[in-house]
Amino acid sequence: MRGLMKTKSASNQFLLLICVVLVCFVGLGVIGTMILSAVTGIGLSEMADPSKLDLTKPIYINMLRGMQAVQFVSLFVAPTFICSWLFSRDHKKYLGLKAPTHTGYILAGVGVMLIAIPFTGLLGELNRNIPFPKGMASWMHEQEVDAARTIQALLSRHTPGDLLLNLLCVAGFAAVGEELLFRGVVQRILIKLFKSPFVGILVSAALFSAMHMQFYGFFPRLALGILLGLIYWYSGSLWIAMLAHFVYDAVLIILAYNNPSMLAEENSLPIKNLILAGSISFLFVMMLLIWMRKKTVTTYASVYADDAVPVKNHPFDFDKNTPE
Repeated sequence: MRGLMKTKSASNQFLLLICVVLVCFVGLGVIGTMILSAVTGIGLSEMADPSKLDLTKPIYINMLRGMQAVQFVSLFVAPTFICSWLFSRDHKKYLGLKAPTHTGYILAGVGVMLIAIPFTGLLGELNRNIPFPKGMASWMHEQEVDAARTIQALLSRHTPGDLLLNLLCVAGFAAVGEELLFRGVVQRILIKLFKSPFVGILVSAALFSAMHMQFYGFFPRLALGILLGLIYWYSGSLWIAMLAHFVYDAVLIILAYNNPSMLAEENSLPIKNLILAGSISFLFVMMLLIWMRKKTVTTYASVYADDAVPVKNHPFDFDKNTPE
């Protein structure tokens, strides 16, 4: 049964991936939520409406962390490994769970994400100022408030133990789970579907951002998704993308831990300073990406050799070795 869907088209694989994600998320999510309810003593009806929970109480904070663990398994880990098992005969190779082709990618990947913080801050400010129709803006604002309330509750507790738990549950689960699914499987399928690394990385980054359901932060997450996709493509190692993602989130968590007022501040810098910092940030990020591109040995042909899918040239492809 291993590799059963290996020879199917990318479009069929993508549809199957969606089905597997939905089945795992609903099925395992329900089982995990019932177990969590039994362990914490919090009723399922309470858990169904987090907006009514008293998030100042430790038991509810622990429940939120438990829900993150349930989501980590049901939405990310289980679908990823089921699909990698169906789509290949070597899931580690398929997912890129290997050492990078150049050790310098470790520092470069982490450096890209850290240097990008001012740039994503600028994008966030611009994103928040996009005018939307009143009805849509109201719904989007509600989504933002619900997400912010959860994050603020998790990050508002200030003990070393809570910091470690947040690094694990917020940064760790997101870095490992999201990279496994979106870079390891979604990006790989979409590059194969469009026969272009450029388009595949862009579309998977858009899906990655949309999945968060926080539209006032759509463009910063889109940019982060593109950067993580490039880090993975150039390095050839999903471990580097995971590490870079984790460090980015961990730094923000540690900053919020040491400066709690950050949780209530959307932009503490004048817009002129933010534009300057964001522009410099973008310049240095591009310099690192250019270095990674020059050093990469990743090619479309090598990644999809077993799939025997011909590659189509794209004028903006990031793959410098795409054949003519």
